[in-house]
Amino acid sequence: MPKDEQTKGFLYAFLAFLGWGVLFPIYFSLYDGVGSYEVLIHRIIWSVFFMAIYLGFSGGFAQVLCLLKQKRTRNALFLSGILVSFNWWIYVYAVGSGQILEASLGYFINPLMNMLLGAIVLKERLNTACKFGISIVFCAVAFQIYLLGSLPVIAIFLPLSFALYALVRKQIRVQAMHGLFIETLLVLPFSLIYFVYIFMSKESHFGVNFNGFLMVFSGILTIFPLVAFNAAATRISLTSLGFMQYLSPALAALVAVFVFNEDMSTGRAVSFALIWVAIGVVSFDVILKTRRKNG
Repeated sequence: MPKDEQTKGFLYAFLAFLGWGVLFPIYFSLYDGVGSYEVLIHRIIWSVFFMAIYLGFSGGFAQVLCLLKQKRTRNALFLSGILVSFNWWIYVYAVGSGQILEASLGYFINPLMNMLLGAIVLKERLNTACKFGISIVFCAVAFQIYLLGSLPVIAIFLPLSFALYALVRKQIRVQAMHGLFIETLLVLPFSLIYFVYIFMSKESHFGVNFNGFLMVFSGILTIFPLVAFNAAATRISLTSLGFMQYLSPALAALVAVFVFNEDMSTGRAVSFALIWVAIGVVSFDVILKTRRKNG
């Protein structure tokens, strides 16, 4: 891969993680009095709309139709559509309720949650470093439970829902954009039913106003980081991309503290520190294995 292409790859990756880590929490905090369910359904509706335009121009509809005819693939993407919708809703709820730090903690946990599910469901073998990292994560979660006196719901269900989503998607190996379009297309009817319900109940915030603009533009906001991520994945190694993914929750944590003035208490700082130790151990192990493989 030429160096200029690798440079572009790192730039695309940075733009993707900048979108997820900075733009998303700020953007979803701009809604005025809109509930998380309504934000979610419009994100689904307008994502389908703009992805349809993108696929129309890129000639991707033939592949989409082919995938929709495959019953197993269609059913799997319907399940993954439900999981990703649930993940989106948790995140929107976290932002709206001033819990961006907890959401950030959840996304730090996500890669290790993937490893755990891989071991449990796919019977993948975990080496000592991975086992140690996962054990540290359990300690961090247990510490949060001790401090809060209850489960840190967002920090657990955000990574769990996405890890389950990744597990389902791993079984079908569909291109990211095609898969996301079909997923959102299959859950679109539920979104439209809810939209009609709140519209008829006169509880809808959608209109020719700022909230309406945010709802429509959320479709573009959903696609932008994904397109950048896909462009990065074709230009840089998955190892580099894996390390860069921690930019997103790190940036989100900074936004939470310095933009939204969320409290980084000593207890939370300890939990973050434990997660970073786990990430450091697993990352160091990956680096060593990569160096040995490359001689």
